[in-house]
Amino acid sequence: MLKYGLPVIAAFLLVGAVLSVLHSRPSRAPTSPPAAPPVATYPHTVAGVGIVEASSENIALSTPVSGLITQVYVKAGDHVQAGERLFALDDRDRQAELQLRKSALEVARAQLDKLVRSPRPEEVPVAEAKVAEAAQALADARVQQRLIESVTDRRAIREEDLLRRQIATKVAETRVHQAKANLALLRAGARQ
Repeated sequence: MLKYGLPVIAAFLLVGAVLSVLHSRPSRAPTSPPAAPPVATYPHTVAGVGIVEASSENIALSTPVSGLITQVYVKAGDHVQAGERLFALDDRDRQAELQLRKSALEVARAQLDKLVRSPRPEEVPVAEAKVAEAAQALADARVQQRLIESVTDRRAIREEDLLRRQIATKVAETRVHQAKANLALLRAGARQ
């Protein structure tokens, strides 16, 4: 019985599985499209994708820059002459760049005008004051260095403090030279 019973049970199970799958399939009602499909406007037309060809030869249309076409000046079948406008590209980004460059030009002209009129009489005393300030800072650094170097007992000061004072003196000397150079440059005025 096992010899014939097992295949019979398997066949019943297979038929039951197929029926279960067929019964569980969803039934869908046909739906209509939300919009009607496009209809040709002319009774004798053929739609296609391709290139525009002149009767004499192929003419390639291109622009030096890529962009969005905002306006078309010709229609299909129009006769055009050489140099006639066919379409217009979106130029908002070019106009924005032009305005940016115009403002940069104005800034450069203002800087040039400032350089041509320099030095103003009010700028010289400020530069002289910076020279005097740097000279006083140098004098203070030298005094601090002399005081620390005058200590005879080297155990009373750290070597690091002595080195910092020497470096501070060199920095102050450099600032005096820089302030004097800036004053001389200001008095010399703009280059011709």
